[in-house]
Amino acid sequence: MNKKYLIAIIGAALLIKAFLLYFSIVHVPHARLVRDSYQYLDTGRAIVSEGVFASHGADGKLEPNFFIAPGYPFFLGVLHWLWGIPLAGVIAIQVFLTVLAALITYKTAMEIDHRLGFLALAIFLYSPAVTMFSLLILTESLFLLLITSVMFCFIKYLKTGRMKFLVLTGLAFAAAVYVRPGPYFLGMVMAAFIAYANVTGNRKRAAGHALVLLVVAYGLLGLWQTRNYLIFHKAVFSSIISMETVTGGAFGGLFHSYSRNQDPSTLGAPPLLYYINVSWRCALSLFTRPGTFKYLHCPLLAVIGKIFSYIVMVFWMGGFLYGVTKIRRNVYYQFLLLIVICFACGTIIVEMWNVGERYRVPMMPFIAIIAAYGWASLFSLKNGRGEFLKTKEL
Repeated sequence: MNKKYLIAIIGAALLIKAFLLYFSIVHVPHARLVRDSYQYLDTGRAIVSEGVFASHGADGKLEPNFFIAPGYPFFLGVLHWLWGIPLAGVIAIQVFLTVLAALITYKTAMEIDHRLGFLALAIFLYSPAVTMFSLLILTESLFLLLITSVMFCFIKYLKTGRMKFLVLTGLAFAAAVYVRPGPYFLGMVMAAFIAYANVTGNRKRAAGHALVLLVVAYGLLGLWQTRNYLIFHKAVFSSIISMETVTGGAFGGLFHSYSRNQDPSTLGAPPLLYYINVSWRCALSLFTRPGTFKYLHCPLLAVIGKIFSYIVMVFWMGGFLYGVTKIRRNVYYQFLLLIVICFACGTIIVEMWNVGERYRVPMMPFIAIIAAYGWASLFSLKNGRGEFLKTKEL
């Protein structure tokens, strides 16, 4: 593709982000705050002013927090409460973080195959959900940058087998969990994948590498678990990943949901059919909700955004589904798909009917590369060039 077209496509995506950032800051400054935002800001203020990780309870007293992770409140505490950057400036920084995540996605795709870089970058940059949630005081942008860094470091490790990239993977993963605790168990999945891929060609060495990843990642996470044990007498990183939250809480998750089922279409269905039906519908909601600009409180932008979101979603979904069929024994794409599956399953189990495009945001770097691979493979097949790409296989 002509470089002028590449620059134009990337530039248009950045202009869209800039326009939405301007509209959000100037016309709907109140829209940046949603229900969870207040807890993050309150906890961030307590970190800076009181030196404790706590939130104000109903009685106005500070109470140690066991639900959210400390990373994002610390981010807000330093930027907003310590350095005095207004929330509009914090939002601008978050938008910039998504651009950095896009560049890391591009670099990761280029590590796999140089023909995937631009398309993966474009799919990521044009994701309405990524852009929209970067305009809110939520964890999405910071977590997205960190989980994209995990992806890049782990792909580099799979490619080179070098310990440096494995340690960096563990550090980035721990940092990501300190921002959002949901993917806590993902480190164990990656350790198992190291043993499966056996990058070093030596099973004992591969097992040693897997152990290194676990020690680095969970050693750092264990520091916060120790804090929680001392305060709450529970050696858990966050109550959000406890079984009490998954099976109960305000809405309840997928586990044990059959007994409290109120869904008209599955009432009276046997348990197996119920769980298959519900899981499938939640997965459809997670992957096919296109994204919305409703938070900007502008009917025209909402309509335009909905149309644009459907077009983007259909494009990446087509490439992603075809790319999945072409993965075969390629360890790079196997890893990317595995992470998407883990995120999807974890989200559905915990959130159930509450799933939506917000929970797809951290999957987008992985989806974008597989979608780029799918479209590139399809174009290659159409042009009669046979197999598009041959990279590391088991």
